[in-house]
Amino acid sequence: MTTRGGVAKAQKGLHLNEDIFGGMTAFQRGGRIKHSEYYQCGKGRDLGFGTILNFQTKIGTGMGEQMISREYYYLGTQLPMDRFLTFYYGHGGFHVNNILVIFSVQIITTTMVYLGTLNETLDICEYSSSGDYLGGQPGCYNLSPLFGWIERTIISIFLVFMIAFLPLFLTELTERGAFRAVVRLAKHFLSLSPLFEVFSTQIYRHSIVTSLTFGGARYIATGRGFATSRISFPILFSRFAGPSIYMGMRTLMMLLFVTLTNWIPHIIYFWISSLALTIAPFLFNPHQFSRSDFIIDYREFLRWMSRGNSRSHANSWIGYCRLSRTRITGYKKKRLGHPSEKLSGDVARAGWRTVIFSEILWPISMAIILAVAYMYMESFPVNGNQQGSAFVRVLIFAFGPVVWNAAILALGFLTSLFLGPMLTRVMPKFPAVIAASVHCLAVLGLLGFFEFIWYLERWRVANIVIGMLAAIAIQRAFFKTIISLFLTREFKNDEANRAWWSGRWWSTGLGRHAFSQPLREFLVKIVECSLFAADLICCHIILIGLSIPLLIPFIDKIHSTGLFWLRPSKQIRPPIFSFKVRAQRRSIVLRYSLLYLAVVCCLAALIVVPLVIKNQVDFSCDICQRI
Repeated sequence: MTTRGGVAKAQKGLHLNEDIFGGMTAFQRGGRIKHSEYYQCGKGRDLGFGTILNFQTKIGTGMGEQMISREYYYLGTQLPMDRFLTFYYGHGGFHVNNILVIFSVQIITTTMVYLGTLNETLDICEYSSSGDYLGGQPGCYNLSPLFGWIERTIISIFLVFMIAFLPLFLTELTERGAFRAVVRLAKHFLSLSPLFEVFSTQIYRHSIVTSLTFGGARYIATGRGFATSRISFPILFSRFAGPSIYMGMRTLMMLLFVTLTNWIPHIIYFWISSLALTIAPFLFNPHQFSRSDFIIDYREFLRWMSRGNSRSHANSWIGYCRLSRTRITGYKKKRLGHPSEKLSGDVARAGWRTVIFSEILWPISMAIILAVAYMYMESFPVNGNQQGSAFVRVLIFAFGPVVWNAAILALGFLTSLFLGPMLTRVMPKFPAVIAASVHCLAVLGLLGFFEFIWYLERWRVANIVIGMLAAIAIQRAFFKTIISLFLTREFKNDEANRAWWSGRWWSTGLGRHAFSQPLREFLVKIVECSLFAADLICCHIILIGLSIPLLIPFIDKIHSTGLFWLRPSKQIRPPIFSFKVRAQRRSIVLRYSLLYLAVVCCLAALIVVPLVIKNQVDFSCDICQRI
């Protein structure tokens, strides 16, 4: 290939997609590449969930770099149609299809949300079982064709999904017989392969969209680690929250509203797909359903959420939060020589043309779409009484927690500024105590505003769900706008974060930035407090969902059998611990099991208690009725 001029593009670091660029260059210069296919390659690797997705991320980001190259432009404009289609579907078209698949799921889910608002508020025309219109329904709205269209669309998607299994089944049928074909297909479903395919599609989509938006594609070492080792919950969450988990949780909330307002059995397909986006990293985690490891994971999660405020830590929620916004803000060039500067690389600030659509216009559009749906539902009277302003309600729900966080942050800042330098000398954990107090108040404030808005909605579940969707979308647009437009570049170290909680601004080495950094850090902390409360509640919802299978006897062996296709007698034995370590693990499991059960009961009480007492207790509030 190199003798025909096929040379890879020059890059700063390790080469990315050098074989593709070399092949395209050789092809443009008249060369022809011969494709040889073998029945079996002699190269095998022990690939786990994370290794496969790292490889897919590398391929997706590399494809983003290819799509903006001149080679793709030349081939896309000069090839004849037959050869162009081969080139398209073998290269960039596969990734474009992944983008369209996920985008279509978002569109159809949003469409079903709007249909749910119509079905909840309007009188829908009813039909007999034979499809005949029933008389005596003046002023009804004929939305049945729309509901039928949704059902037919989901059925067609499901049929295409089932057709994708035909090649595997027919290959096994012709080579090994009907029984082996059925067993092989059963293993495919037992190992949750369809869920992995949905999650893989989202990883491909996120990788290429991020590469096209922000750039920064690089070589990712996929590693050769064992696929049987268990990964802790915070590591999995920090790795996949941005690419998939957040989107999956938002989609699940939309499906919850659709289920409450316009239930049809066909929605189960979207429930499974959205659950795959949310919990697939944990389902494919070996020994995820080991009861003792699950509780120890919960302890590690709480420590991950709280560490990093009194001293630097390589694995903390605050570090993950800073890293997730640096692709927009970038880093300052100034270095102070702190060890925490080694935890981050060089990232340039994204240009305003880059972030204007993905970080500002698109979130604002989704906020408007969901806010309109909420205000439409609120525009109808309840029991003959006209409701208050829906616009005011959604603003209270969206910005009430933000104002609450700003108030407690201002109080915490003054406390740390005047007392921190003195108390830190005698109590080194003082910054961590202040940070934990502020974060706990932020969580309580968010839950309190949820209960207050639910009370304003007269405990109607569908209304509070669509209200939460609108408030989350508005908050998301607000925070992304602040990060994109008002935040300056980040320091490579975390001294500003530690100075905020300790009050020791003059001993951080920030120099003249010590005058301007507190105001910037105040905006950052408002965003971080809201994200902390949201992440804590989101992770507890995921943990509650993952704890349900723990009630099944021998679930760990069943899960390992489906994951590795190994009989229980052939599975890897659990590690052997010393007597001291076993005693420590028993103590941790006992203490944090009680804490976990207490938190679950409190969260359940926030939902169950209002539903139980709403008819027995009269909550009268004249001011609330006007809102």
